[in-house]
Amino acid sequence: MEIKNICVIGAGVMGSGIAQLAATHGYHVNLVDINEEILKKAKASIDKNLNRFFVAKDKMSDEEAKKILSRIHLSTNRDEAIKDVQIVIEAVFEDMALKQQILSDLDEKCDKEVLLASNTSSLSITDMALKAKNQERIVGIHFFNPAPVMKLIELIKSKNTSEKTLKIAKDFSEGLNKTVVTVNDSPGFITTRLIYVLCNEAINMKQEGIASTEDIDTAVKLAFNFPMGPLELSDLVGNDIYLHIGEYLTEKLGQNYQPSQLLNKMVKDKYIGRKTKKGFYNY
Repeated sequence: MEIKNICVIGAGVMGSGIAQLAATHGYHVNLVDINEEILKKAKASIDKNLNRFFVAKDKMSDEEAKKILSRIHLSTNRDEAIKDVQIVIEAVFEDMALKQQILSDLDEKCDKEVLLASNTSSLSITDMALKAKNQERIVGIHFFNPAPVMKLIELIKSKNTSEKTLKIAKDFSEGLNKTVVTVNDSPGFITTRLIYVLCNEAINMKQEGIASTEDIDTAVKLAFNFPMGPLELSDLVGNDIYLHIGEYLTEKLGQNYQPSQLLNKMVKDKYIGRKTKKGFYNY
């Protein structure tokens, strides 16, 4: 199947990043969200990122950046946006019921050959596809933030994903100049399950007073050559997101994944991280 046009549902940080990445590689992208304001902010953010990280660093010309931006089309009408596309990627909030509803609706309305993908970072693709009739065409394509820069994609095969779907998804992902790892469907996959454990344990250490926030992060960065410490990373991703992931992993895998009491308290007190300007650090 020749892929020329894709649809991305959800114009948040991940959705807009995926749209930018795909448009950079020549695809025409229909970017969908619930209102025009969200979409305009997303496209303005993409424009800013292209200029700041690529044009300003002489990685592309201003003309190339404008061409990339011209390949991204904004829409609040999902039914119109999915016409004449070969892949639809949903990148909405990590809510199982919402993702099930979206994929079921897409399965009903999209042509049979259209590949349906979720950008989930932790939720079961098998469970997500349960309400769809054609579950063999549903796959997980887990991009990492920022999607235009990070080299990895986790490709998640559900119990019902066909080999044909998996091959199309892998070819598409590698065509975006990414390294692809294939994972059998399991809560948290490889990366989210591992990084959650690291971040949650760092939060437990903070709660126990073992060391300061800065020293925990410095130790991890220098000892393991990580670009960012676990508490800094938790602030970046969002402490609310890590709490949600922890609750899901606990439900699916047991009490070893129980979120830290401090993490619960911080989310309750709105210490979410960068998006609220306060978390383990102030921003």
